[in-house]
Amino acid sequence: MKILIVSTKQRLSDYVEFVDALNFEGAEAICVNNLKYCFLGETKPLYVVPVPRLLAIIKRFGPDFVLTDSPYYVPQMAKMLDRPAFYHMRGAEEGKLTERKWDIALYPSIFARMYTLYLAKIIVPSMKKTDLILPNSMWLQKQVEQLLPNHPTCVLYVGIAPEKWLPNNNERIEVKHPAVVGVFQFTIYAKFSGFLRFMNVVKRMPDVNFYFAGEGPYFNLAKKVCPPNVTVLGKIPKPKIKKLLEAGDVVVHPSGLDALPRSVKEASLMEKAIIASNVGGIPEIIKNNQTGFLCDIDNFSQWIEKIRFLLENPDVARRFGKNARKFVAETFSWRTIARGFLKNIENFVSK
Repeated sequence: MKILIVSTKQRLSDYVEFVDALNFEGAEAICVNNLKYCFLGETKPLYVVPVPRLLAIIKRFGPDFVLTDSPYYVPQMAKMLDRPAFYHMRGAEEGKLTERKWDIALYPSIFARMYTLYLAKIIVPSMKKTDLILPNSMWLQKQVEQLLPNHPTCVLYVGIAPEKWLPNNNERIEVKHPAVVGVFQFTIYAKFSGFLRFMNVVKRMPDVNFYFAGEGPYFNLAKKVCPPNVTVLGKIPKPKIKKLLEAGDVVVHPSGLDALPRSVKEASLMEKAIIASNVGGIPEIIKNNQTGFLCDIDNFSQWIEKIRFLLENPDVARRFGKNARKFVAETFSWRTIARGFLKNIENFVSK
């Protein structure tokens, strides 16, 4: 099976790993983005490929289908060469599915606001032009089926490379214990609203130290609402994220809404017990009472109870952490994802 993946720039590293796994499973896959052309096993892109050459790439490579994480123009180009187009839906920021409420106040330029609103308007018609939508969680699949009830869907989880996330107790960031840590993106208000509400938990635990890494347009607001026992670290590189996760006694993810947060998978692979909001696709990556705890974002007493329990019972936290790594490594490794994907897609492509 020949597979062409057309990736947006910010997700390119994920799809390079996916291509590697697909080829290992016997497929012939390559990855293109609007700037780069990538091959199996390469950590850095090899060739610069402008967008206008995408048609030539499709024609020359002759894929069985084209998979993209951006439905705006790629499906139309695939159709021009009579190739099926699959849309890998990574989050519900698409129009009326709205994990993202398009908050135009975040964009100072009138042109940026107009373009943002234009994308929100055309996302659903663009999705309809694809042959198959691949939501990245079962929760998101249900959202798609409600909006487009007759459109074919199949879940395609975003994988992770377990070998890149290995616990190393000798490398840690200096924190004050007890320490609760989290990696959080302050970019989408529906997600960020959970962080805001979580501050009610933090205020009731003045003896516990909280550390959050992340960035986004709501970063300054996050710093303003945090009580003194919270440190907001801002954007930090991946090696430092590992050290932060290592240093924490417990990891929390108090999101208002999430399709399948990568940071939860990363924390799991670092063998950390996780307490997260029981929303969106999060229950698909946390096994309640086995790898962590799921809490109602507005049940502040529940959050406090679970955090206290794990801080006071480190043996349970360690057991949860071991379970978490095993579950995520077995379920969400790119090799596992690629194997299941090829099996699911074979029948669809042959029709």
